[in-house]
Amino acid sequence: MKKDFIEYIKNEFWFSDEELKKFEDSLNTPLKKSIRINTNKISIEDFKKRALKNNWTLTPTNLWKNVFYIDREDAKKLALWNTLEHIAGYFYVQEVAASSSPFYMSEDKIDNWEYLILDMSASPGGKTTQLAEYYPNSLIVANELDKQRLKGLFSNLDRMGALNTVVTNYDWRFFKNIPEIFDKILLDAPCSWEGTAFKTDEALKYWNLKNIKNVAKLQYKLLESAIIACKNGWEIVYSTCTLNKFENEKVIQKALEKYSEYIEVIPLWEDYKYKRNWPHLNFTGWFFVAKIKKIKSFEEKKEIKKVKQNIEKLSSTDRKKVEKFFENFWFDIWKYNLYHYKWEVQIIKKSLERIWDKLFLYKIWVNIWEIKDWKFEPNFYAGTFEKFTKNILEINKEELDKLFSWYELEKCRGVLLKHLTDNYYQIICEWIEAWLVKAKNGKIKSLIPTKLMRN
Repeated sequence: MKKDFIEYIKNEFWFSDEELKKFEDSLNTPLKKSIRINTNKISIEDFKKRALKNNWTLTPTNLWKNVFYIDREDAKKLALWNTLEHIAGYFYVQEVAASSSPFYMSEDKIDNWEYLILDMSASPGGKTTQLAEYYPNSLIVANELDKQRLKGLFSNLDRMGALNTVVTNYDWRFFKNIPEIFDKILLDAPCSWEGTAFKTDEALKYWNLKNIKNVAKLQYKLLESAIIACKNGWEIVYSTCTLNKFENEKVIQKALEKYSEYIEVIPLWEDYKYKRNWPHLNFTGWFFVAKIKKIKSFEEKKEIKKVKQNIEKLSSTDRKKVEKFFENFWFDIWKYNLYHYKWEVQIIKKSLERIWDKLFLYKIWVNIWEIKDWKFEPNFYAGTFEKFTKNILEINKEELDKLFSWYELEKCRGVLLKHLTDNYYQIICEWIEAWLVKAKNGKIKSLIPTKLMRN
């Protein structure tokens, strides 16, 4: 363990030798596996019933109502990410403390108001999809600077069915150029990764105050950008997975000194302004959260430069092709907005007028595939965001396992499919709407993407 770090913790937080020993011991203790139930797709009670049937033990975390510790009898046979419930987007594997910032933004309540929300550093998407649960009628802008990390974000938004989300690819400091546009901003700031010390010793190998202070300078600039972009009367949640005060209290204090007329801190925990998760006290990862309210508008406002999108609304002709496809399932897609990038069709349940000429949109969610050869061709995700009422096939778990590996099926629940019409069908396994399959010559073939296949 890095001695400089341990000495810093002892002196800065007045730890006794006994408490310091508990803290050090906690760093070598693996955290319990925890998940967040995606209430946009399944209720907590229904998920508990499924977990019981699977012999999964769910233990409340005593923090948020839809985050549970999970123990599984089948853990050695099947990875958690390979379970049907995970593929269907019914839960997200998320460490308890990592779910803190959306919790404190929402106070663990579903808010049906229509906000414009910015997740400033979104990848891999845990907090973004959590915001999509808490604010189902809001439009969420998930921003990610690193294009290499976008793949993970895209995958999780697809799987979790975040139908009120768009993705942007800006430097975090860009948002000061669009002042007072967002109602709520979540800044889970890039940090020195102290909080991953329980996973690897590398996290503290190069720990020193000079590096920490350099990271804190960037964090302050990001917070400043968020303060400018936030509307008067609304809120910013700032969080990190670190414990040191340079990246936490001192970043907030510096912002308060410069913007004392414009912001104030909202206390989060009894008499404390901030919430800090300690591994030896809370039995979670390391985490710090602060909540800031904008209390005054800036007198001078910049003129926002208009942008031109690569993404366009789907033409009425192409929209009719998509509508005709979903008519086969007796599903009316009128309530969704459809866009396209080249031939790729993207679906979202929110209007984009508020940000259309202000932010360049990298992608809109969810992608349901493409217009090809003058007709709509669906993908796996076109069958995951709603449960249809027609052209549904029920399959069992054994048949599902084969579809996971791209095998073709000649039977569903033991019944031959030789009389099945060549078409697309939504398959269901144990009451979960899984995805679309394609039937041809009495066989069905999965459309499951490679990244979700089982070996």
